[in-house]
Order: sequence, then structure tokens, then C-alpha cells
Amino acid sequence: MNRTEKEAEVKELQVAFDKAKAIIFADYKGVTSNEMNDLRASLRKLDSEFRIVKNNLVRVALKGTVKERAVEDLVGPTAAFFSYDDPAAVVKVLSEFSKEVEAFVLKEGFLGDETIGEAQIKELSSLPSKEVLIAQLLSVMNGPIRNFVSVLAAAPRDFVCVLQAVADKKKEQGGE
Repeated sequence: MNRTEKEAEVKELQVAFDKAKAIIFADYKGVTSNEMNDLRASLRKLDSEFRIVKNNLVRVALKGTVKERAVEDLVGPTAAFFSYDDPAAVVKVLSEFSKEVEAFVLKEGFLGDETIGEAQIKELSSLPSKEVLIAQLLSVMNGPIRNFVSVLAAAPRDFVCVLQAVADKKKEQGGE
């Protein structure tokens, strides 16, 4: 790789780092090309990108940013996974793949500007999907409104029940 190619790669990496909501680094040494193709196919459905990166180019791309210190320890063959939409979905796919393929090891990553280690990556993979989280949030937000409507509806309903009870009592008294 000559100097101009390296500079172009660094610029592409800088754009990807700026655009991504989450970046996960992994060691792929020992993973077969067929297994990597399967992983690529799984990630293609998500708004994500997968690149084999040179550690030195990653360091240069992140130089002068808050993420710079976190990648100082990157060693060995490194794959970078960039999530542009739903980080939890990408991390779930990567975690499942690492369980199936022992040679694939998740190293570390970034969630926004925060550095996350292997433990946090596993926690992130255990989160429900984005759609489920949104549904849960909407349910929580609708709870007080639903309760308020129930309270408002109770007064007319109770009034109608009282009227019906009075009507029933008058029928009983009139029928005797």
C-alpha cells in the first residue's frame, strides 16, 4: 500500500468513524472466508459496514480525537464493524457469530464517544431490539394518559349505573 492509498484509507476511516453510532473491533485470525461471508450477509441487512483495517491507520485516523487513547493497544489482525443505525442489532449479530466461531474474538469498541470493552459489548448484545425498546417506551408513556382517561370515564359510567339502579328499584316498587 503506497502513501496515497494510505492517506485515502485514513480519510475513509475518519468519515466512517465520524458517521458511525458504534464501532466494534474484532480479531478474525483463524476465521474462514466462508464464515466471514456469512457474517457479511448477516450484517448487510443492517445499516452497517465491515472492514479489515490496519491498526496503524486506525490510530492515524483517530489521532487528535477522544477515541485516540482507546486504540493504542490494538494488536493483530483487526476487523472493524461500523453501525450507522442500531448498534444493539449489529452487536447482537457479532456476539452470536463469536459464540458460533471461536476464532472470532470481540476486542473493544465505541458507543458514540465512549469506549466499551468486551463486557459492555456483551451487555449491549443482551438489550432488546430497537423496535421492542420503542414499544416499551410508548407503553410507559401511554400509561398515565390511559389512567387519566379511565378516571374521567368512571364518573359518567358510575352515574349511568346509579340511574339504572334507580330505574330497577322503581320497577320493583311499581310491580308490587
